[in-house]
Amino acid sequence: MRGPWRAAVALALHIGFFAFPLFLVVGLLGITAYTARYGLGLGARAGLAAAVVAAVFWVLLRTVLRRREQPRGVPLGRSQQPKVWKAVETICSGSGARPPDEVRITSEPGAQVRESTKLLGLRLRTRYLEIGLPLLGGLSTSELRAVIARELGRTAGAGRLAVVCDRAATAVRRTRAEMTAGPTKWLFSGYAKVFLAVAGEPAERTWFAADTIAVKAAGKKAAVTSLRKLKAIEFGWQAYRDEYLRMATEVEHRPDLVLGFRAFMDHPERKPELAEQVKQAVAAERGVHPPTRERVEAMKKLRGGDRDPDDRPAFALLKDPRTAVPALEDELMVDGLGPRLPWPDLARKAGAAAVARQAGQLAAAVRQSGLDCPPAIGGVLAAIHRGQRADLINPVLNPGLDPDEVDQAVVDTLTELLGGAVVDALVCAGRAHHELDWAGQSVVRLADGRPLDPDRLVRPAVQDPRLVPGLHRALVDLGVPLQHAREPLQEPEPTRTGVVSPVQYAGERYDAVVTDRGLLLVPSSASATRRLLAGALTRVREAELEELSELAQTPVGRLRDRSDAQWVDSRDVAAATLEQERSGWALRLELYLDGASQSTVRPDAVQQGADDTAELVVRSTADTEETGDPYHGLRELMGARMSVDDRRGSDE
Repeated sequence: MRGPWRAAVALALHIGFFAFPLFLVVGLLGITAYTARYGLGLGARAGLAAAVVAAVFWVLLRTVLRRREQPRGVPLGRSQQPKVWKAVETICSGSGARPPDEVRITSEPGAQVRESTKLLGLRLRTRYLEIGLPLLGGLSTSELRAVIARELGRTAGAGRLAVVCDRAATAVRRTRAEMTAGPTKWLFSGYAKVFLAVAGEPAERTWFAADTIAVKAAGKKAAVTSLRKLKAIEFGWQAYRDEYLRMATEVEHRPDLVLGFRAFMDHPERKPELAEQVKQAVAAERGVHPPTRERVEAMKKLRGGDRDPDDRPAFALLKDPRTAVPALEDELMVDGLGPRLPWPDLARKAGAAAVARQAGQLAAAVRQSGLDCPPAIGGVLAAIHRGQRADLINPVLNPGLDPDEVDQAVVDTLTELLGGAVVDALVCAGRAHHELDWAGQSVVRLADGRPLDPDRLVRPAVQDPRLVPGLHRALVDLGVPLQHAREPLQEPEPTRTGVVSPVQYAGERYDAVVTDRGLLLVPSSASATRRLLAGALTRVREAELEELSELAQTPVGRLRDRSDAQWVDSRDVAAATLEQERSGWALRLELYLDGASQSTVRPDAVQQGADDTAELVVRSTADTEETGDPYHGLRELMGARMSVDDRRGSDE
């Protein structure tokens, strides 16, 4: 734990990081001047050494010092939000904490103080208090005061040396994390390891002191509940984003972000679920000093602080929240979304779009199956009754499925798509709609108010074709138009899972983009010479990383349209073998390349294999690196077709 003497030693080391190069260069220049008196050759060699040392340290310091903490989120001006600033200033004046220069609202589910500094934390530029937008919906006004007080007061009682040391340690960690690979990062990482070991971690008493300030500012109850609620908000925001915000992006409409999150957190089924997650997370804490349990117990033992909490929503601190909250949401949400929709309307529209998509997928499967079967619901029921369910749905199944899992996948997939088509028919006929449910997926509600479970309705007949006539009668009774069909859905855009750059393919260097539908290979600009320069020059490395980032963000369809792109479709893969050796790996693919294949590969990249297959090999290189999670994506893509041949320990 960090004490005043340890902080002093760490800061002395930190100052020496800047002073040592200066003294060294000045010393070498002095040696140059001295030796020049006895011979120009000696002086020239000493001067050259001084120039080289100065250049090395200049590159290192310039790379380190040009990084600057950028503000995030949306600023809250004093005149725009006086109540927020008044609360912040009251907390600072009562605790002795340094007030922030700016208060900003971010999209993160938490709050923190971030500082922009000079000389790696030795001098302070700007102090930001960042408040996550989810906190405005998930906390009460008193709980938000407690969170703000805890963040601002964390260093209020610490000495000046400890505060500067903490700021420097934060700057060193951030700089090391942001630096790109190469000699500069290697040198700085060595210093960072030594400095952080000397500096140590903040003393536990700073956290207890911050909790004491939170109790004083907001009351004991709010301070305790806010500590637990922050963890609940973190879990809840993840679920809310995955289950509900996804609907907004799918239908391209802006939601009521904060109001929706508050309704989500307050739902009677969500509360105990999140409370259990928090309980498990607190019990599983390891290496956290001090643990949350100790902090809660310490706050409960504090004298005083028994004030009545302000249970209004945290966004009540904003001036005119009816206008301010939507404005903040619009600033933080992604561009391109349409007009704002209330959550019930948004859920109804998103549900209708989802079942329409499932009906289109079912129609596409029927068309690709080659069966003499109309894509309407009635035609699909007839095909199932004839025992053709596997042939019907096979085109949309993952070709990498384990053979033992295929039968269940046929039932599950056909149930999902046929159930979606049934609901789509009812929605189009005005006999059903989707109803928002904060406890889980939207409920399909019939016109008479009854809920409809499409899985429960359809699955028995899909599992046992003898029950199809009964399903037919049930659909007629519900008013489902059996002639309903959608246009076959176009093949979806492949989803990228990762990039491997570069790889060896057909004797040349390519970048491999792993997707959920196949492997895309595009010529790589990362030559061996350029990679060598990237290891020595930070700017070259940063330019290379920007190109990789662009490759990782460019739509896969656009990359496939390139004339020099190679595409290996998952449906054409018969088998795959990943050979792992100490020097790297090789991926061997056995492909069906005939008139029906979807792959487009270079003829010189494949060799004739057994059983009318062609073999294609992709190898790693000495400088191969990954973006994303390509190897996990490759395992998911190939599934049971891929085997691993690990030869790394064979010659030991």
